[in-house]
Amino acid sequence: MREYSPLFCMSDKMINLLMEISEEVGRVGLLFEGRINNGLRKESIIKKVYASLAMENSNISYEHVREIIVDKSVGQDNKDARFVKNMFEAYDMSLKLSPYSVNDLLFAYKMIFSGFGIETSGYRQDSLTDLSSGLFESNIFPSRFLAGAIRDVFEWCKVSELHPLIKSIIAYFEFEFLEPFADGNGLIARLWFDLLLCKWKDVFFCLPLEEELYKKIQEHKEILLNIGREGGCNRFVEFILDTILCMLKNVKLPEVKNEKKQVKNYDVKPQRNVEIPSNVNSFAKRLVDVLGNEVLSTNEIMLRLGMTHKPTFRKNYLNPAIEMGLVEMTVPGKPRSRYQRYKKIS
Repeated sequence: MREYSPLFCMSDKMINLLMEISEEVGRVGLLFEGRINNGLRKESIIKKVYASLAMENSNISYEHVREIIVDKSVGQDNKDARFVKNMFEAYDMSLKLSPYSVNDLLFAYKMIFSGFGIETSGYRQDSLTDLSSGLFESNIFPSRFLAGAIRDVFEWCKVSELHPLIKSIIAYFEFEFLEPFADGNGLIARLWFDLLLCKWKDVFFCLPLEEELYKKIQEHKEILLNIGREGGCNRFVEFILDTILCMLKNVKLPEVKNEKKQVKNYDVKPQRNVEIPSNVNSFAKRLVDVLGNEVLSTNEIMLRLGMTHKPTFRKNYLNPAIEMGLVEMTVPGKPRSRYQRYKKIS
């Protein structure tokens, strides 16, 4: 890796914002506990796609975006509809991508512009005019250095010990500064930033930050106009942190559709006081002791038990505890859900 280092300096304001954001992430995480599902994520992606397109001066309305995504038969031959669908698919599958893979980045860009006659999905190429203006005389970062620059940013993100959120914002900043593609740089920058956020905390699956950025579009544009000046990175980081905090503070309890019906379908028994009999499976008792009054994931429970083999854990600990009515799932209808957590019945 080259000696890449962002033009960035941690400030007291950033530290304070990070502390507040961490508190709000914990609060919001509790609000969404057991409520994150495909429907909620889909609605969030619709908002993300609409707001991201609106930030690029698109005239397509939120209602139209939602109609295109929900009703797949709408606008098959319409360019706007095709682009909306491409954006939705890119957001929907982004979690399968590695946030530090150049190949995955190029794949996502190709997906967004699929069907628009773009023969290459590589980085932009300088025009003759740009080349004749000198190495760094223009505001355009020379294209021949783009591949190395993007690779260096990704490698730096992997090894840097900065807070994950700060690293994610700096990566976002570099996308906006380098403008690696001929078109759609803002769209791919926000998509990749969303991927990094979701990799950090899964609650961002259902939080459309793009909406909050769109509310601050004028300030966002002003910062981007001065992004290459001294202190541009710091100002950008503080702006994004403040935007994330504003969004988190306004998050309310999500609506869960057909919640009663779901409970009926899966015959979830109401909570009751349970005494552990003296002859209970000792493994199940250990699991209950580890849970205490917390709500934990499989990995968190295994970590506390000092276990690494998941099949053994399920066979000897988890399944017996559930069958005995000592432990219950937070997402009973989907035992293998990535959002599954377990809690003691008490």
